[in-house]
Amino acid sequence: MLLSLHSLQTRPRRYALPGKRLRRRLKALGLALLLFGGPELSAQEGSEAPRPWRFESEVGASVFFGASDQTSVATKLAADRKGSTFELDNRGSFLYGEASTDEGITFVNKRSWELGSNLSYRGFSRVNPYLFGKGISSLEKKIHRRYYAGAGGRFTVLDDRRSRLDFSLAMLAERTLERDSNGAGDELLARWTGRVRYRRNFSDARVVFNTESEYNPVFDEFANFTVKSESSLSFALSEVVSLKLSLVDNYDSRAKDRGARSNNDGRILFSVLGSF
Repeated sequence: MLLSLHSLQTRPRRYALPGKRLRRRLKALGLALLLFGGPELSAQEGSEAPRPWRFESEVGASVFFGASDQTSVATKLAADRKGSTFELDNRGSFLYGEASTDEGITFVNKRSWELGSNLSYRGFSRVNPYLFGKGISSLEKKIHRRYYAGAGGRFTVLDDRRSRLDFSLAMLAERTLERDSNGAGDELLARWTGRVRYRRNFSDARVVFNTESEYNPVFDEFANFTVKSESSLSFALSEVVSLKLSLVDNYDSRAKDRGARSNNDGRILFSVLGSF
């Protein structure tokens, strides 16, 4: 009887040991999941795709004084979206300038705006087809409105974290409405367009050099052409704000025929750039 009672008293202890081992194993398994599974989960949460939209705003000014005082203010807005198979670039800009004569008479010598969009299909690593459209207006070039749209291909020569170089070739249809012509000087043209772009980062992207040149001759009349060139050097003050120095030069071989003072229009701008 005593043996039976003793055996009954000791049985719970014998069956309690496997429970403790099981609890220990579960704790060890949970600790392993926490140590090895936790970083994987964090990596999955942290590996979210970057924001598809990128925005930039820029405000710049240039001041010249001496024989003829000149002041100009330029603003730019950009909104870019990158997807898995496409890249969309949207640009808008406005320029306003005043000048003074020797007699102290002030007049508006620059007033222009530009809106454009570029859709590029990124299905290939080197050659990408793209579509584009743009509308512009320019007081200095006597253009009331100019609209054009086209399509072409872009060849990327170099694209890494520090440098990017690409060439583009396309065809476009262009319609120009002249100022003060009552429709007599309006024209519809087809043009070739060739473009080269180069970007270079320095000092971990704190300094960025950009240059872009575009040549647009009429399809069957190469003496009738436009050239646009822009080079800039920006210095990052923070992740959002940068200082930028730009040299912009626009040439239109028919500007003087429309009543403009010159075929060429160039300017140097000091601006503040914000990106987010």
